[in-house]
Amino acid sequence: MATSDLRACLLLQSVPTLSNKMLVVMLRHFGSPSGLLDSQFADWIALGLPQAVAGELELARRQGIHPDCPLSMAAQLELLTVADAGVMVLTDDRYPALLGTIFDPPAILYYRGDPSLMSRPLLAMVGSRKASPSGLRVAMELASSAVSLGLGVCSGLALGIDSAAHRGALAGQGGTLAVMATGIEQVYPRRHQRLAQEILEQGCLLTEFPPGLPPLRQNFPRRNRIISGLSLATIVVEAALPSGSLLTAGSALEQGREVFALPWSIHHRNGRGCLRLLRDGAGLVESVEDVLAELGPMYQLQQDLFTSAAASPGALPADRASLLELVGFEATSVDVLAAHSGQPVAKVLSSLSELELAGLVTQAAAGYIRC
Repeated sequence: MATSDLRACLLLQSVPTLSNKMLVVMLRHFGSPSGLLDSQFADWIALGLPQAVAGELELARRQGIHPDCPLSMAAQLELLTVADAGVMVLTDDRYPALLGTIFDPPAILYYRGDPSLMSRPLLAMVGSRKASPSGLRVAMELASSAVSLGLGVCSGLALGIDSAAHRGALAGQGGTLAVMATGIEQVYPRRHQRLAQEILEQGCLLTEFPPGLPPLRQNFPRRNRIISGLSLATIVVEAALPSGSLLTAGSALEQGREVFALPWSIHHRNGRGCLRLLRDGAGLVESVEDVLAELGPMYQLQQDLFTSAAASPGALPADRASLLELVGFEATSVDVLAAHSGQPVAKVLSSLSELELAGLVTQAAAGYIRC
């Protein structure tokens, strides 16, 4: 990412009243962080930004960063440099298409490691931080099995089931992605420093939060929507009542993704959340094959697209290939595709017609979907 865009990302996130949803709308309209900041105050107001928020953004633009930001621009840039972190925004070609289809996709992502893992078929595995020995063992076995079948494993780097899922994927010599609720340079909990380093060797650490941000309770539910949003399906391995894992399952359902749970005994306190999910319609899972059977063509399509892109990125002309990556499994409008791709609407319509003839997309009432 260009230095100007990187600085723009940090400046935008320094404005406390500028929500992620507002930022998503503005990025889709202006095309890039720099394009947003180079636009006029009146343009922001015309787009629907409240005048008070626009005033705060103008203040940050004049001063180089918002005065309420606890870290200077230089300090944040230094943290990113030391961590060897990368940044991508919603309008980048590399942004994971599946995540971009959710209701509130993160406008900005900070990452360490291999970002291509975000676009491969992923299975989310979550569960109790105070997991039982049986739960930990099952999580490792499921994760190892998932990577042996070509899936990546996505979780939240937390104690218990999350860490077991990451370790199972690593033991299976597969990719795993850890979504964090802190700045990218931090590891929480601290005891997972070594695990995070192992993940970086064959996976990716990811967060939507700017550098320097410590772990805050209110940010973990936001982290959960990214875990489910990146994944084709979510498995709740072991969860009590109440449980934060059920929030991740709820996010997955809101995003139109499949949710699975293990059938624990009614006498197992840490399994009651799973039984609740099964009662409410979640899929019963005993093996990863159960998940793949339920996903069917959706998994195969995601796998084929990832494999094709990695093996022969020139199979489609560049403009059509980049446009295809932006078409999600939920209807995406032509206007959104034009804003994300930077192509004129007429060109987008022409490319979509060719992709439809090739059987790669199909038209729906609200736009286009992958088929």
